[in-house]
Amino acid sequence: MNPLNIERIHMNAPLPFFSNERTRPHGIGGTDIGAVLGLSPYKTALELWADLVGNEGPSFRDQLHLRFGQHNESFIAREFERATGLQTCEHQGTLFHREHGFMFGHVDRFLVKHLGELPVVDGVVVTDALLECKTASAFARNDWGTPGTDEVPPLYLVQCAWYLAITGCERAEVAVLLGNSDFRIYQVTRDLELESLLISHAKQFWFDHVLAKVPPAPSSARDASILFPKEDPGKSLEANELLLEVIKDYEEKSRQAQGLSDECERLKTEILSYMGHAEKLTHAGKTLATWKCAKNSQRIDTKSLAAAHPDIALAHTSTVLGSRRFLLKGAV
Repeated sequence: MNPLNIERIHMNAPLPFFSNERTRPHGIGGTDIGAVLGLSPYKTALELWADLVGNEGPSFRDQLHLRFGQHNESFIAREFERATGLQTCEHQGTLFHREHGFMFGHVDRFLVKHLGELPVVDGVVVTDALLECKTASAFARNDWGTPGTDEVPPLYLVQCAWYLAITGCERAEVAVLLGNSDFRIYQVTRDLELESLLISHAKQFWFDHVLAKVPPAPSSARDASILFPKEDPGKSLEANELLLEVIKDYEEKSRQAQGLSDECERLKTEILSYMGHAEKLTHAGKTLATWKCAKNSQRIDTKSLAAAHPDIALAHTSTVLGSRRFLLKGAV
């Protein structure tokens, strides 16, 4: 029981959200809609498509940052209760949109008015608010706006809008712990225009790409490598006039980027030369930069190991599949 004597309700025994034994529904979840829209720093639309087409319902990945976020979820929910005096309640089930069956969500918490009140009855959400719990690096502070507003990162804004569309709730509270000491609360209210936009893009992605098994256009070189992982030996393709212009533009931009990289390296060298043996660079009491040695690390000398114990080295050697490398041969 917390200091406000508010007990948190557990409707079911907690499930391992990222257990390898648990598969999610085959559809688009709240953490996927950002990828569909090109807002996710973790996954592109094509990577999501590859997951959905390659596996009829991809398993939740056992990733450290995801497990860390799940571990902190309960703490953040308790801090939210402490700060607001509101009651939260877990719901472990999967919620689906009543009209669009491919839309699903796993909401962190719901807000309830009374101890013992259930937020979902016979598959229907009977509360008007939900809570999303987030953790973020202290370096991400600038991505979050004024507390109390809806100025959250776009990835989380569309996730909240997705859950509001599925549940019919009127608002989503977003509690975030930035670093280890900066706790903030934001509020996202239901926006039917935004919901319509999300559903429109999601429907197109689901029907035109996932169900049709037609990949979306690649948005990065990594996407292109997913679509075309291997070359056809000996196959040659003649470039058209449009692609010749693209190559020229690529060469010019590459030269500009290299020039900027060289200039940045020159400026950095000037700063380091000024600092010399100093650990910190300051001005008017403010730290401008630090220059410290990284902690010592140890690594295995594979060549020495192979020479001294070839049997051990061979037993622990695995083949790493080669990836395609793009090399521009010269100006057009």
